[in-house]
Amino acid sequence: MNLKIYYFSGTGNSLAVSRKLEELLIEKGEIVHISNFENENSVEVDVDVVGFVFPVYFATIPDVVKAFIEKLYFKTNPYIFAIVTCNGVPSHSLFTLNKCLNAKGKSLSSGFVVDMPGNALTTPDEIIKERLKNSKNKVEQIAEYVNNRRTKELEGENNIKRHIESFVVSTVAKKLQFSPKKYSSTSECIGCGICEKVCPVQNIKMVDKKPQWENNCTACLACFHWCPKKAVKINKLISKRDKYHHPEVSISDMCLRK
Repeated sequence: MNLKIYYFSGTGNSLAVSRKLEELLIEKGEIVHISNFENENSVEVDVDVVGFVFPVYFATIPDVVKAFIEKLYFKTNPYIFAIVTCNGVPSHSLFTLNKCLNAKGKSLSSGFVVDMPGNALTTPDEIIKERLKNSKNKVEQIAEYVNNRRTKELEGENNIKRHIESFVVSTVAKKLQFSPKKYSSTSECIGCGICEKVCPVQNIKMVDKKPQWENNCTACLACFHWCPKKAVKINKLISKRDKYHHPEVSISDMCLRK
């Protein structure tokens, strides 16, 4: 096994990108969800090619991805690439990831951005169709880079404006609009437990057939988008938007707690 792609996904966008890429790569290996290592103190990397695929949250890298990078122990000197999926604004995510890798004595050989439908802000239907179509073309381009071990400048913007932007968004939106107190279930909830199963950080527990949100939320909104009865309520802005998940990804693909 010479390849590992570590991914994190709430709506299935990053999972779909990981799958498509793996099909096109010469090196064969496996695709692994980052949450599988949540209870591990260290994660050994002993392959020739390593990839990270994850969404942009609050204009930066998700906390769960950052925590995962801190656990890595590299036994090899692999070709490392990363792909961020985003709703049109990658910000400085790839540069922040690279900084995390630098602390491990490693760096990204290449970094890419794939525009996808958003999980929080609504994406118009025509743009959803366009992005899903274009994403496959972009993944084909990425596969060419990885197969040939080519280096590429990181995509996105690494400037003070973007860092201030992510700080403000994280402070205001994450702590206020997406705080654990904002999450609840409506009377439409049937107690199926899907929200608990798709939660990548085990933040949801079913109590008397009703979901209870704890304090470890990563704001992936998987519970909101995958609820079959649209019974998850967060805040006024999010609760009014249409549900979305990648059309090539199923609930069973997302259920990390079987």
